[in-house]
Amino acid sequence: MKHTANKFPVQDRYSYFWLAVAFALTIFSTGKLSIPLLAWVSTIFALRFTRTFRWSFGGYLILSVVIAISAAISWHGMIPMPSPGDVIFFVIIGFTASLPFLADRLLAGRIRGLWATLVFPLASTAFEFMNMGGGSSVGSFGATGYTQYDNLILLQIVSVTGMWGLSFLMAWLASMVNWAWEQSWEWPVFRRGVLLYGFMMMLVLIYGGARLNFAKLKQGTVRVASFTAVPLDISGLMGMLKSDREAFRERTRKDHAKYFEKTISEAQSGAKIVLWPEGAGICLEEDEQDLMDRAAKISDREDIYLAIPFFTMYNDPDRPPENKLIIFDPVGEQVLEHVKYGGNIFEGSKPGDGILKTVETPYGTLSGVVCWDTDFIGNIGQSGRNGTDILLSPAHDWPEIDPLHGQMSAFRAIENGISVIRQSDGGFSVVTDPYGRTLAAMDHYTATDRTMIAQVPVKGVRTVYSMIGNLFGWLAVAGLLAVILVVIIGRRKRKEQ
Repeated sequence: MKHTANKFPVQDRYSYFWLAVAFALTIFSTGKLSIPLLAWVSTIFALRFTRTFRWSFGGYLILSVVIAISAAISWHGMIPMPSPGDVIFFVIIGFTASLPFLADRLLAGRIRGLWATLVFPLASTAFEFMNMGGGSSVGSFGATGYTQYDNLILLQIVSVTGMWGLSFLMAWLASMVNWAWEQSWEWPVFRRGVLLYGFMMMLVLIYGGARLNFAKLKQGTVRVASFTAVPLDISGLMGMLKSDREAFRERTRKDHAKYFEKTISEAQSGAKIVLWPEGAGICLEEDEQDLMDRAAKISDREDIYLAIPFFTMYNDPDRPPENKLIIFDPVGEQVLEHVKYGGNIFEGSKPGDGILKTVETPYGTLSGVVCWDTDFIGNIGQSGRNGTDILLSPAHDWPEIDPLHGQMSAFRAIENGISVIRQSDGGFSVVTDPYGRTLAAMDHYTATDRTMIAQVPVKGVRTVYSMIGNLFGWLAVAGLLAVILVVIIGRRKRKEQ
């Protein structure tokens, strides 16, 4: 059967009703209110609205406002940004998130048949990749695929395509359903599209199931202990620092003592790697060396790798604090230092260079980042290429991003074939193996003992993504540019006739 290109706007008197449905569903398809299934469904109705609204740019502007409002509701409190910065942020989110819908409205109607269904997923994937693949100041927060955390079989696709393959599949469903809708649900017309999409989904799920079924551990495991010994009261400490410097020093020293006491206890229970949460090593410039000396002495005496996140406050008011992770080896030597590079704009700390360092150990190759760093897909992609087996990620979160922020770290594990140990003071702590399986988990706000113990694989696995990187994302960009070129050439030919 011969297919013709659809003509937009599609005749539908319920255009505003579909917008209202999209608004209601979008609130519950992302952020802290996310329901995984609705992340697939909400886009269907948003696309229906932009395809049926009379004016293409008018529909884009209206949808932008709707998305901005829904994002402000579902992401309220999750991004630490004071007003009016938060308002501006959500307005920008609305206009950028609506761009794929505008691209679909302008381009899909000029493409024939099933090919038209690729325009929206290409645009969605391309825009998300360009925004979150490395350049965004908030990393990959808000990426579509994070909503599917609980579907471990589906998530295995990111070991090949990264987040972008998952984004493409979810957007393609919306486009495919709308295409069938525009064919008046006539089975003989849209059957091929359903079969094609179903076949691709089947391949993805078969791959995911097979990858998990045949997952094998290599060369054993190592006992890792991570914990929050004393919850960090950063606002209280900063107030104390301004009013009573000696009280600040006394308080932080007592907190450090509790961390060392817990470290010794876990080491004597068999842990070979011990990780503290972000900010646990907060100290003044003059106390930093003493803290390092104590860490070196205990790591030597207890024969462990001890990873401490320092937050060093300098006496020079013009010198920003350093938020950094330092790892000491079993003979007390400092073997790795990583300065945080993600989220510095929110805490005023010195940004690091974004280069992941490694250290070879009897328990595999260790690397480390700090909290928000883990959200930067491109930077963490280094771990899949530099031989990292275990990535340490100390964090400090707040209730609004619990558990989403912790769950995001599992995607880095699957992408790069590494184990990730994320210990968070506040929020969700989790140990994830190279297949995204949870080895240990702990929620700060419900746990009575804020300690995680896990047997972590000492060897990672090789993934396709670690070899090809963000190729799928770049292919989506190239595909969108190709569609634009085809449409431009087609218009010129029609004018010449």
